[in-house]
Amino acid sequence: MRSKATTNQVDEYLEKLAPEKQQLAQEVRRIIQSSVAHLEECVRWDCACYFFYGPVCYFSASRSGIHFGFFRGKELSDPARRLVSRNGQLPHIKVRSLDDIDENYFADMVREAVLLNQN
Repeated sequence: MRSKATTNQVDEYLEKLAPEKQQLAQEVRRIIQSSVAHLEECVRWDCACYFFYGPVCYFSASRSGIHFGFFRGKELSDPARRLVSRNGQLPHIKVRSLDDIDENYFADMVREAVLLNQN
């Protein structure tokens, strides 16, 4: 059985990021947490991950910012076509600045990913 991680693990993960990446990650985290209240938050695979009946989404540091990704991203509608995937990576949105963050769009994507896991 998977042991439930505490929020402090994600806090520790965030503290290890460079300051400019911390700001981006904290904003994405806030959006994830405010869009669906019952997600389990933990650190897995060197990423901040969110689970609900299985893995839903994650964010991780990248060279130029952070990746905000979805474990079942290929099944999401993604009307703005922001999800990218190459070389076997999970589908993700590249977040390089606060301007790349669309709160409503990100929240809709999280909710859609949760619905996929519920079905």
